[in-house]
This record gives sequence, structure tokens and C-alpha cells, in this order.
Amino acid sequence: MAPHESRRMPDLVDYLLVLPPGWARIPLDERASAASSAIVDRAVANAPADAQANVRRFVTARLREVVRGAQIVSGTDLYLPTELIHGAPVPLSIIVSAPQLAAGENSAADALLAFAARGGATAVEVGGRLAVRQAGDVPVVLTANGELQIPASRRISYAIVPPTGDRLLVVTGSMLRMDTPEADDLLDAVEQLFDAMALTIRFAPTAARAAVAGML
Repeated sequence: MAPHESRRMPDLVDYLLVLPPGWARIPLDERASAASSAIVDRAVANAPADAQANVRRFVTARLREVVRGAQIVSGTDLYLPTELIHGAPVPLSIIVSAPQLAAGENSAADALLAFAARGGATAVEVGGRLAVRQAGDVPVVLTANGELQIPASRRISYAIVPPTGDRLLVVTGSMLRMDTPEADDLLDAVEQLFDAMALTIRFAPTAARAAVAGML
């Protein structure tokens, strides 16, 4: 994995995430529009001249939908692939969030226990911190007319207890199941990519924020 590091240091959780080449970050705050526009411009620039108008409309609409969905689930950052691999897009998006504690939860440790009680959960360690990995498949959703509304996907989340603060850091990867003969192999490969990216998470103590930022 290339040493491209993206950093997000909000008031809630400071973390570092290593990104492969060809990925972009959209901060889910007032900067989301500008970051989305940069991705759209890149996609248009790489498209044939006679397709650029359609590419701009499609990518703009798709990005708006993805960003809105990430904001609804309390996301702080959205990570998306922006380059093709062997001529095909990488069917993976990543949302990082720091959700508020639910009723009855008094700490990030309480929230982690609740997260671990869900099905498909496994205890892991990320960045030297206690974490839980949860995986599950989401079935296809069809309209009343039998048309595809939401494709089948696999969703994997890492819930991590940060060294400071009272919220979990949750890193969720959504992987589309492509309608191809190699769908299972492709899904497994994308899952391995997401796991590799999620396991690069490291936490930067607030007191050392300036020093860490200066090193990157």
C-alpha cells in the first residue's frame, strides 16, 4: 500500500488512515461540496470529450447521494476510489464516523460491548486499541415492478475505542456485489482491500497534534 496518508483531526477523534493511490477523502462538513466538485472535475477530465457532459451529471448525482447518506449516519469523513483498476471501478466506499453514545451507554467501552453483541462480530486490535469487527451481507432491494433499486452488498465495520474521548470511532466499508461470474472472488478481494486499509488506523494524541501534522 502506497504511503499516502490522509488525516482527519476533528474535535471528537484524532486519527490517521493510510490511503492507496487513487483514493480521495470528502470531509462531511462545509468542505464536502468543494471536495466533491474536485472529484467530479477529475472524472470529467478523464472521460472522452463527447461523454463529459453525461459523466458530469452522473458523477455529480451519485456523489450527492453518497455524501447525503454518509452524513445521515453521523459520518465525519467519506473515502472513495477515484481511479479505475484494470479498466473497472473499485466497488468500495468507506465512511468514518464518531456516533454519539446511545441511551444507557456511559463510555466508548459500553458502546463497544453493545456493538460486539451484534451478529457477525469478532474482537480485534486496531492501532493498538481494542476493537470489534462486524461483517454482514445486505440483500438486493427491488422495486414493486421488480427493477433493481439497491444492489446487493457486503458491509464491514470496525468499531474502535480511541485513546481519548467518550465516543467510538467506526470505520465502515460498503462493497457492492457485482453481477459477474467472478462476483464472489471480486467481493473477497475488495474485502481484503478494506481490511488492509482499516487496519492502518492510528490515533494521534491531541497534545501531539502539531508534531504529528508536521511529520506528514
